[in-house]
Amino acid sequence: MEITVDLRQIWKQWELRAMVLFTLGVQIVLLLLGNRRKSSPKVWLRVLVWCAYLTSDYVATVALGVLSRKLGESGQLDDNSKLVALWAPLLLLLLGGPDTITAYSLEDNALWLRHLLGLGVQTGATAYVLFMAWTSSSLSVLSLVMILVGLIKYGERTWVRWLASKDKLRESMLTPPDPSPNYPRFMAEYTLKQAEGYHVTADEVIEVQVPAGLYATGILSNIVDAQDTQRGTPVQHTVKAYGLLQIFKCLFIDLILSYDDRELSQSIFKGISWKDAFQLIEIELGFMYDLLYTKAMLLYSVWGFRRRFITFSLTLLVLGLFSLAEKYPKCLPVDLYITYALLAVIIIFEIYSILILLSSDWTDVWLSVHNKSRALHRAVTCVQLPRQPRWSNSIAQFSLLEFCINENPLVCHGILKRLNINEKLDKYHYTTFEKVTPDLKVKKKIFERVKVKSDNLEMFMDPSQIGKVLPPEHKDEISSTEAEFDQIILTWHIATELCYYSSESLDDSRFPNYRLSKLLSRYMFYLLVRYPFMLPNGIGQIRIRDTFAEAINFFEDQAHSNPKPVESRSSSSDEAVRRSRKALKLAGDMLLGVNTEVPPTKVKGGRSKSVLFDGCRLAKKLNESNTGKWEIISKLWVEVLLYAASQSKGDCHAHQLRRGGELLTHVWLLLAHFGLTDHFKMTQGHAIAKLILK
Repeated sequence: MEITVDLRQIWKQWELRAMVLFTLGVQIVLLLLGNRRKSSPKVWLRVLVWCAYLTSDYVATVALGVLSRKLGESGQLDDNSKLVALWAPLLLLLLGGPDTITAYSLEDNALWLRHLLGLGVQTGATAYVLFMAWTSSSLSVLSLVMILVGLIKYGERTWVRWLASKDKLRESMLTPPDPSPNYPRFMAEYTLKQAEGYHVTADEVIEVQVPAGLYATGILSNIVDAQDTQRGTPVQHTVKAYGLLQIFKCLFIDLILSYDDRELSQSIFKGISWKDAFQLIEIELGFMYDLLYTKAMLLYSVWGFRRRFITFSLTLLVLGLFSLAEKYPKCLPVDLYITYALLAVIIIFEIYSILILLSSDWTDVWLSVHNKSRALHRAVTCVQLPRQPRWSNSIAQFSLLEFCINENPLVCHGILKRLNINEKLDKYHYTTFEKVTPDLKVKKKIFERVKVKSDNLEMFMDPSQIGKVLPPEHKDEISSTEAEFDQIILTWHIATELCYYSSESLDDSRFPNYRLSKLLSRYMFYLLVRYPFMLPNGIGQIRIRDTFAEAINFFEDQAHSNPKPVESRSSSSDEAVRRSRKALKLAGDMLLGVNTEVPPTKVKGGRSKSVLFDGCRLAKKLNESNTGKWEIISKLWVEVLLYAASQSKGDCHAHQLRRGGELLTHVWLLLAHFGLTDHFKMTQGHAIAKLILK
């Protein structure tokens, strides 16, 4: 279909306006939603932020190109062209992005040099537009002022990416080089005393140092007892978490710590409750997210506040002068309205950014550490916005049975299957999220187990240690834990699912650990399916694919031999849940009905890595010993979670902070605070040599 001349003309008139308004719209999305990622695991939110993040730069760049082309094509500058030229520095300012998001992922920080080049190109394009439209009018002067504001905003974005890049972070966290005591001078004195006839011996005196970190920076000495009534969080927790972060943030880039740091951290965490411990970790991870993905490194300083004051004042000044300036009768009203909208929204951006800045934990720390007056505390509290959660406080759930029976398929499942993307989308479709509520006692049991391990100095060496939590009378089940870690997760997940769906009635009073077992089982299986890089290395992906294939083939064979009656599809959510529960129970009964007297490995050999019927054998053994079954399973899954956390890497957890956070990350940092990871390999203090003369 050929585009008519009228449509071409309309697009030619509106292409620049559409791009400018679109850039403004995506910046609003980034400002409002860019910081929500740390507290929400929802896929639609990540997709929306990702699209807005990528398109904002590209569309603004194209708009600058269109603007320069239009000015170049026009033979002479009219009033409207002079007005439109003011959009160039405003687009440069919008390219600086909001304070709530500077990087979508850590890879953006690693590419800071590319963004620096982009800063130069965009600034050059803006300067070219200003040069083409330069006159002695007030609009040109206002454009020059806005270029300064845009440079500050865009420069901050590039600068903070450089600071948050892995190499720069590592460099900033390294201690100054230590040349050690002067060995040649000591030995010269040693030789001199020997030549004088003395019997000289060298004795070693260990220099005692005050641990660096919290006390050295004066953080703990400035803790105040005020309460943050909006969140119910003691400010002293925020300050203490900030001080701990100064020590433990190096774990996110795989640096090591000293034993003094471990002792300091242990002294804090061994004396607090599980609620306070996880609250401290929650605040720490919130700070870490801000350091990696926002402008926190630059904003929360004296110069950061000054830059915000400068950009806000200059933008407000430009808006005022533009309103009072000489009116251009030949300007198109729509372009005039767009200019006003750009300036007004940018002012609102600045005000909202300042409110977010004042409403953060960083401001609480600054006010507390610098012992500011109570009047200032109250004034800041009055303008603070409601605080968003520091993380999602939920854990993902993924069930092998639900995925394989495909009870609730996606719309257009056949088309997606032909495109070979159905399996990937199904994994998103069958992923659910459960809130970590206090009644589940997940955090409490984890904290208690970590504390016991710390008291007994138990370190995590290999997966075979997981079976030590099982009682002696269950020796048969222990054999299933003496395997690769991914095999343990998959086998016990299948067993847990079958035990859950084979139980007639479960309630918290009779079986207090069944919900915890199901929750951790599906969470660990979710990590194995979706984020295997967070777990110890293995052949988990091969084992999962083979197990999925065997399960799907099994259920298809059962469906052909025993077709189930067609049920009417009710729109009621309760009816859908009942029907799904019935289908899952039927699937579990089918699997448990298979005779597994002969071990599956003797039948299939070593080619297939499926453990479907290994999990069935384990479930049958657990069902036979019904007494204490859920206690055994829950202990096993807590141990599996702790082992996985102890073996994970810091950079993997840094990636997950932008996806709503992971329970595994919180457990990993908790283990580090108790000294149960392999990050502590240094001692502090010098061994001072002393000459003893006889």
